[in-house]
Amino acid sequence: MKQILPRSCTIAAMLIWLQISTFAQQKVYSFNWDNTALSTVFKQIEQAADVRFSYNPSGIREDMPIRMRIEGQQLDAVVARLCKAINSNYRISDNIVMIRPQAAAEVVTYQLRGRVKNERGEPLPGVTVQNTRLKKAVNSLDDGAYSIEANEGDRIAFSMIGFETVTRVAGPEGSTMNVVLKEKVTELGQVVVTALGIRREARALGYAHAEVSGDDMKRARETNVINSLAGKVPGLIINSTAGGPAGSSRVIIRGNTSISGNNQPLYVVDGVPIDNSNYGQVGGEKYSSGFDFGDAISAINPDDIETISVLKGPSASALYGSRAGNGVILITTKKGSMKKALGIEVNSTATMEKQLTRWDDYQYQYGQGTAGTIPRDRDQARSTLFSNFGARLDPGLMVPGFDGELRPYGLVRNNIENFFRTGSTFTNTISLTNATDNTAFRLSVSDLRNNDIVPNSYMHRNTVNLSSSSKFGKHFSLDAKIMYMREDVNNRPALADDVGNIGNAFVGLANNVDQKIFAGGHKNQNGDYVDWGGGEYRLNPYWVINEMQNNTKKDRLLGTVIANYQFAEWIGLQGRFSNDITFFKYRKFSPRSTPGAISGRYEGLDQRFATTEADLLLTMQKQFTPKWYAAARLGSSISQYANPGTSLLATDMVVNDVVSFNSFNDKVITDLDRRKRINSFYGLVSMAYKNYVYLDASVRRDASSTLPQDNNTYWYPSLSGSFIFTDAFGIRSKVLSYGKLRVSAAEVGTDTDPHMLNLAYALLQYPLNGNAVGGISTKVQPPNSLVPTRTRSFEIGTEMKFFDNNISLDLTYYTQASRDQINYVPQPLSSGFPQGLVNAGVISNQGWEIALSATPVKTEDFRWDISVNAARNKNVVKSLANGVPFLSLSDARWLGVSVVAQPNAPYGAILGYDYQKDPSGNIILDSITLTPIPSDERKVLGKGTWDWTGGLTTTLSYKNFTFNAILDIKQGADLFSMTNLFAVLRGSHEITLEGRQEWIHSEEQRMAANKTPAEWREMGMVQGYVPQGVVRNGMDASGKPVYVKNTAAVDPGQYWSLFYSDNKGITTPFLYDASYLKMREMALTYHVPAALLRRINVGGLTVSVVSRNPFILHKKVPNVDPDSNYNNGNGQGLEYGSLPSRRSWGLNLNMRF
Repeated sequence: MKQILPRSCTIAAMLIWLQISTFAQQKVYSFNWDNTALSTVFKQIEQAADVRFSYNPSGIREDMPIRMRIEGQQLDAVVARLCKAINSNYRISDNIVMIRPQAAAEVVTYQLRGRVKNERGEPLPGVTVQNTRLKKAVNSLDDGAYSIEANEGDRIAFSMIGFETVTRVAGPEGSTMNVVLKEKVTELGQVVVTALGIRREARALGYAHAEVSGDDMKRARETNVINSLAGKVPGLIINSTAGGPAGSSRVIIRGNTSISGNNQPLYVVDGVPIDNSNYGQVGGEKYSSGFDFGDAISAINPDDIETISVLKGPSASALYGSRAGNGVILITTKKGSMKKALGIEVNSTATMEKQLTRWDDYQYQYGQGTAGTIPRDRDQARSTLFSNFGARLDPGLMVPGFDGELRPYGLVRNNIENFFRTGSTFTNTISLTNATDNTAFRLSVSDLRNNDIVPNSYMHRNTVNLSSSSKFGKHFSLDAKIMYMREDVNNRPALADDVGNIGNAFVGLANNVDQKIFAGGHKNQNGDYVDWGGGEYRLNPYWVINEMQNNTKKDRLLGTVIANYQFAEWIGLQGRFSNDITFFKYRKFSPRSTPGAISGRYEGLDQRFATTEADLLLTMQKQFTPKWYAAARLGSSISQYANPGTSLLATDMVVNDVVSFNSFNDKVITDLDRRKRINSFYGLVSMAYKNYVYLDASVRRDASSTLPQDNNTYWYPSLSGSFIFTDAFGIRSKVLSYGKLRVSAAEVGTDTDPHMLNLAYALLQYPLNGNAVGGISTKVQPPNSLVPTRTRSFEIGTEMKFFDNNISLDLTYYTQASRDQINYVPQPLSSGFPQGLVNAGVISNQGWEIALSATPVKTEDFRWDISVNAARNKNVVKSLANGVPFLSLSDARWLGVSVVAQPNAPYGAILGYDYQKDPSGNIILDSITLTPIPSDERKVLGKGTWDWTGGLTTTLSYKNFTFNAILDIKQGADLFSMTNLFAVLRGSHEITLEGRQEWIHSEEQRMAANKTPAEWREMGMVQGYVPQGVVRNGMDASGKPVYVKNTAAVDPGQYWSLFYSDNKGITTPFLYDASYLKMREMALTYHVPAALLRRINVGGLTVSVVSRNPFILHKKVPNVDPDSNYNNGNGQGLEYGSLPSRRSWGLNLNMRF
């Protein structure tokens, strides 16, 4: 109901206001000004008398020095004396003092000229040169020259983003003014991009915020730009799979907030959310296999990025709604400037890629065979190809190979590594900028060509980005952007349990066998597959890369239009519309005779990913008084997602020379479709007092199509505040330059996957008696009721700067809990569904973050900048649904290992079998095989999530040279390595060396004595490997088992091979601490002096030697990269048959015209 203020209340308020105003003018004041600038005088009077001065700056010299002493005079007298001194008239109305200069003599102007350069002597184009009296401005030209109208005594200001503003006083007519601008050293993101693309002062934010410049990512490049953030932002964890340069990335901000849902952040480009679909990856099931098809964020070209901002907590991201429950990554792209001259920038990078990880814990003393013997014929050569428990290597000994040919029984160094080639990546980007009076545009075209270290594997990606900004009159502006990306990837590496996984195929290859012999022996004269000894599940890698095929193509078109209308200085309306469409095409071909696809197989997937975003945002903001500022924003948005597609499968190939679906007899076509929509309303109120107290409050309402109608609308609020205590308390210390406290609290809601509320039906693949047969195809029982998951968070932090901003410290503590988790839980067999969808469970995150940056050394020629960040997070599952002991996130192929969510355990706990031990803690061995006995039940042995992460960035600059390096540190996670499991089972790992020589010598003695193995054992003459542990030796009087220390020896080959188990094996020996210290990036850059470039009309030129992931300084996982997970799902901590990770070295050239 609308309420009207009574007239009596209005009159009373006016009377009170008049009394206050009159009191302010009757009060007496005292001042003592000694060469005080006029602008400062005005501020002092405003603060003392609670008034506001109003004047035209072009007629008043704000820097005019005032010398005046006033004792006990009323406001009118004070202003009168002041105006007499500055030759002006005045009038006081209410609390406003209006100043108007008296008529002055005509000012004679002239053209002031000069040049603007940086500290290296390079000309600076585009610098704004402003005459503060005349309110006129010009921009410096390419050579830094400028010309501006001026008069002697005028103040001329020189400003440019990234440089400190310089103000000089114009001399007499005919004089010149040359200026050197110094690079600005300020806090990260003095003005930063926040939710909804709103630019705000960093000091006003009540939550943690980090911003990284796009220039930091375009020299030492990654094929997926998001990987460049590794080690740079506290609390931001980035992992890649073993899928190579075309693979996807897993990004986690402050831990996992969903037990079984998506935990990756929302990506927003220029204020508009974009699609970041993972186009396909290896699942978390036990027999998972396949490829990593990459993600949508990889389409963003680093050369087009201005900044990347990370919004960590729910307070920072609440305005984006349910999709932002895991944080937000804001990407601001480059735009054209209003400089009318054509600007050209060329950025070119060429790198060579080699293996980063090697088989460093392999043994190179014993070769192919079993029980210390060599293979005797072709069949034995094939059956022992992956057994390194043979005789000691001897290059003078000739043994048969898998093809029957005799070859030396000597060590083949790098026999696996030599399969991989030297990779290469070439990236070239050219960008053009230009402008008219009202429109600026930027066009960039990029070409990326990557040849991976896996032979016959390549990626080709083209990106075109066009943006424009136009102004139509004083009130209306229009920004438009269109981005097109085309990507073609050939022969992605297969992962996990895939029969085509090259990394898995080579594990345990006998070290006397050169892998090159399989290059020509992978097929016979008819072109059919030849078994090499790997069986049905480990295909010959040369068959995989030469005969099999897999290819993906992506076409992505992203268009955005942003319109702004400014009704008045304090109110404006913004409308945004974005359409993001990706066409994805995948094909995989397995020729006839391929094991597992004997008749031939052709698979395909055609999908369209379409996201439409539209919003309106009304902004009202006003500085009501010199002390108070307020802003209110109201908005509404629509988000719509669609993912239709078709899955294709063909078998029984009859036309062998044409790879096409028409070449197969049997075909299965399945239509796919996923759709989702969210409608939202939201509001944000911001207030500031004296620029040192800030308060923000927001509320959002979402309506999601994936939740039941009764519960599909949900509200959530946020509240944050910032207090600049150094300004509030007037702290002007040489030690403490800046101090801020911040606090925030928020709640966000999240929904679930589409199409989970109803049953779905489908036809069976084959008809029955000629009739189509179908039924319920839903694998998850629809829920009776479902409510959104809620995440509630609290955050407190401080930012401080010391010693004139040379040292900066940012500390944050946070805690958050997510309740009403939407989980897939096991269902009883009688339900007819393997799983159900329920609200149950709580998961929490608690931790701290620290960022410390400093400039320890700064001289005229040398500068050293360093920044360190660290984050500690404790991610715990508090509860699950009643009767559910744990939820499996990922199941390993071997030993019965699972990554789970288990109550009162860390999220991503690794569940497996440990050693069975006696009461004294000794390992119990099987009395016959002497292998360790596994525990009866699985238990938590580790976790796949990190305890803490950190990074170090250092930059050294000397004259025209700059060197920068980035370290990435992760600690506290564990990795179950099935690669190392099979390296042990097959005798390749160095831990299998102990006892080998003794066993061989013992067998030689046994055969010389003509004794059977049983007789030799009875005689106590067996030598070899002595397992450490105890064996059972009867029972004591109370019926308890008695254990004695084992002294018996066994064949090392037999002992280690018995660690193999499908479902119940001891995990502990193969569970490693995944902590590491990596050098993520190094770059040495030379800035070519401007004096050399002027002759060829080049505005700037840098040449850099660059490297990404050059080496691992420390790791505890042998033979593989600790980051080698085979998928980016929630079940991290499993590694299987990983290919070597890559290191790159190369050159970067950046040239501006």
